Amino acid sequence: MSKPEDIQPVDLPDEPLIRADTDSEPDLPAEHEPLPMSPTDGTQAPIGAPGSGPLQFARNNTFNTGPGARPMRRQEGPRRLKNGIRLRRREGIDQLLWPADAWATLLLHDIAEAARNEGLEYARAGQTASLQITPAGIEGSVQGRLPRPYVVTITADSLGALDWDRVIAIMAREAVYSAKLLAGEMPPLVEQPFASLGKQLVPTEPNSLKRTCTCDLPYPCKHIDCIAALVIERLAGDTLLCFTLRGLDGQRLLERLQEARAIATRGLARAHSTPPAAEAAPEALPLERCLENFWRPGRQIDVMPSETEPFAPHALLRRLGQSPLQGKFPLVGLLASIYDSIAEDGRKLRDAGLHRAEATDAMDALDAMDALEDEKNDS
Repeated sequence: MSKPEDIQPVDLPDEPLIRADTDSEPDLPAEHEPLPMSPTDGTQAPIGAPGSGPLQFARNNTFNTGPGARPMRRQEGPRRLKNGIRLRRREGIDQLLWPADAWATLLLHDIAEAARNEGLEYARAGQTASLQITPAGIEGSVQGRLPRPYVVTITADSLGALDWDRVIAIMAREAVYSAKLLAGEMPPLVEQPFASLGKQLVPTEPNSLKRTCTCDLPYPCKHIDCIAALVIERLAGDTLLCFTLRGLDGQRLLERLQEARAIATRGLARAHSTPPAAEAAPEALPLERCLENFWRPGRQIDVMPSETEPFAPHALLRRLGQSPLQGKFPLVGLLASIYDSIAEDGRKLRDAGLHRAEATDAMDALDAMDALEDEKNDS
């Protein structure tokens, strides 16, 4: 370790020292001098030129200017969305039946191939935050690169209330329409009532459909294609949505069609029958006195009509549709078999009761005749 007396003084250059309390700044090298920017178009302007304004530093796309600096990474692809709505159909939006294929042609009209491919990837990746299909139209939100999702709206020209009344009246004349719709089928013949009125169930003109998106991409964009793909998938699984897109909820149309069918076949009184007023029930016997005949039919079964009016088999089960419960056997079919078995057993009990009553009446008649003969003999 050197001693203090061994330290030699160093001559400093004759340059002014910069103190912290001064307003002066050190001269920067040429490569670090600020670039003056034009206030109008962002181009460089000569220093001191008229209109150049105050000096502005050009934005650099690096974290630092030292050695080994890395450029800032830009967001690649959309922001990932958790629990988004996904396109789950393996075939995508191909190999569709009517009317889903007709709606697909209309919804995807004039969308470029690149935007269509990107929109399909968005749909499969679950980039859709929300999707609503109502008689007023389609509204959905798609998550893109920005923090806020883009809002997509699709609306088709809807039919008026008078047009729907006429369509339902025409469909109510034929049982095939309600039977097909109750079975979850949508044959092309459903288009006939609309065509007879000069209307269409599925529009064919592109200008009858309005599509909007809040993004700034060329129209129509990939976000519209994403929402359209999900709507087409739902149309392939629920054909009643075809009516919803035209202004009337599909379930509501089915209810009105069944009501119109009942009025056309049975009359207004039978379609809207008034429930009978409740009568005062007689006082019931104690249970211990009813055990012997508890499961036997009462005398009222004798007055039941032997012939019933024609009706659609399992109408209630057909109206309820497919069961959401999954199993080895369809629940609707099992219930239908149970109902048939119960009805058959009821008919057998009714017939047996009638036979017993007839036999009893015959025996009573014979006894009465014997009694009359005995009285004649005694006299």
